[in-house]
Amino acid sequence: MPRLTGRVIVVTAAAAATARTLAEEGAAVVLVGTGPDAGETAAEIEEAGGRAVMFAGDLDVSDDRAALAEMVEELFPARDA
Repeated sequence: MPRLTGRVIVVTAAAAATARTLAEEGAAVVLVGTGPDAGETAAEIEEAGGRAVMFAGDLDVSDDRAALAEMVEELFPARDA
């Protein structure tokens, strides 16, 4: 079993190679960006059998950070241990 299975990791679209590696290790990846790169990388991960979504936003913007947190909680609810 990949060592990051069950984990959700948020990365910027600029870290596409890191996102792919994390997905290969089993993590669900949330790519954050404002350009097409985030969506393209998320699609590549999904096509390879991983789990990835894109969030179109800017982490420097408070409202975007709040919306990102809400999206992550909705798509990947925490499981009780």
